[in-house]
Amino acid sequence: MQDKPQVRAAIYCRISLARIGDTVKVDEQELVCRRLAHAKGWAVSPEHVYVDNAVSAWKHTVRRKGWEAMLDAIRRGELDAIIVYHGDRLIRQPWDLEILLRLAQAGTLLASPTGERDLGNPDDQFVLRIEAAVAKREVDNTSRRMRAKFDRLAEQGISRLGGRGGRAYGFEPDGLRVRDTDAIVIREAAGRVLAGEPMGAIVRDLNQRGVTTVTGAPWTHGSLKKVLTKPRMAGLLSHNGTIVGPAAWPAILDRETWEAVCSVLAHKASAYDYASNARRYLLSGIARCGPCGQPLAVRLHSKGRQLTGYGCITPGCRKTHRAMHHLDEYVIGATLALLGDEEVRKRMQPVAADTGPLVAELHKVSARLEQTLAEFADDDDLGPDVLRLTVPRLKKRIAELRTQIAAAQVPTVLDGLWGINRDGWDGLGLHRQRAAVGALLRITIRPSRKRGPGFDPSTVELKPA
Repeated sequence: MQDKPQVRAAIYCRISLARIGDTVKVDEQELVCRRLAHAKGWAVSPEHVYVDNAVSAWKHTVRRKGWEAMLDAIRRGELDAIIVYHGDRLIRQPWDLEILLRLAQAGTLLASPTGERDLGNPDDQFVLRIEAAVAKREVDNTSRRMRAKFDRLAEQGISRLGGRGGRAYGFEPDGLRVRDTDAIVIREAAGRVLAGEPMGAIVRDLNQRGVTTVTGAPWTHGSLKKVLTKPRMAGLLSHNGTIVGPAAWPAILDRETWEAVCSVLAHKASAYDYASNARRYLLSGIARCGPCGQPLAVRLHSKGRQLTGYGCITPGCRKTHRAMHHLDEYVIGATLALLGDEEVRKRMQPVAADTGPLVAELHKVSARLEQTLAEFADDDDLGPDVLRLTVPRLKKRIAELRTQIAAAQVPTVLDGLWGINRDGWDGLGLHRQRAAVGALLRITIRPSRKRGPGFDPSTVELKPA
């Protein structure tokens, strides 16, 4: 009598987040499944263990890579059975079950410690569909209860913290007390944004200093922008994307500063053409060639820094080249001299536009929006029409005011640099140094008739910006 072939089984493990009740870790799930496979005499090869760690199965838009890989193996005919810790680890939505049933052949088994089903058997399919419908109802009920909870919290001026770091950046885990070390970083970053410094430069500086997000990850352009533009930073409560009033926690940034930061970041406004985060050298793109007028580029030399310099790379010209270490030192000296000149400071002091009326109107329109939402949200008779007509108009005006505030901002990278010495200069980031040089000087390099080592300052033309 021919031996029955051994069942080829897959193990599927998934956990979303412990805070919603999923407390059995995927490695523990796998151990339970392996014991079950051993008891049944089924074979599980290493490539047929599929894991989706910290992935929800509630939303059909969320990709489960382990789930998709397992389906591919079923399509290829590599599996006779699937083992799971519990059915809801595999299926939380009816469409998941239908996909699985469509791919499975008669005799394909689904096993867990609570029992076994044949995916090709109509009676088992009927039971599985009922279980999937019950799971979907549980998801919908949980979602409804959570939304109601967050609505009640919003009415009290409290919002959920969100994220996986256990707290909102800038605040303690209770969400109500400010964490001072974070607040210092937020205020510093906001000030640097309003001073015209590129976000990329700020992010790199924070990462180089070892400042991290709440999860311990390095900052990115997106994560820093998200933190700075959160209404929470201004002590405001946002519900469903709309500011609904003052929150129960203190502000880290005052309302005017926060609005200005949001406006600048939303429109990427910059008053200077040197605010590029792609530069690695002090004068590249700033110093220009005298004969052709084009910006000089860095020309590296394999034999060392002494031969690396700024040179013209324009076809038909290429007449200018200066050693980097000589030209940098010369320009730094001139820059520090100007930063110590009180007359230059008075002449370059920016005259900022008065944004007070714009900010005042912004507060007024925002308050009107908050009042409208609060007054008509529960009015079944007039509410839908009032909100449909009024809310878009108020939001449009808020967007217009933020655009005007951003345009009125007068960033200056020279704030805090007047009277700086060489030690202070060396402590600045490269982008801040480049910004200061570009704000103070127009640099033109003329061809030198002198050959050999040395530096001829007569070929360097420095004019006030």
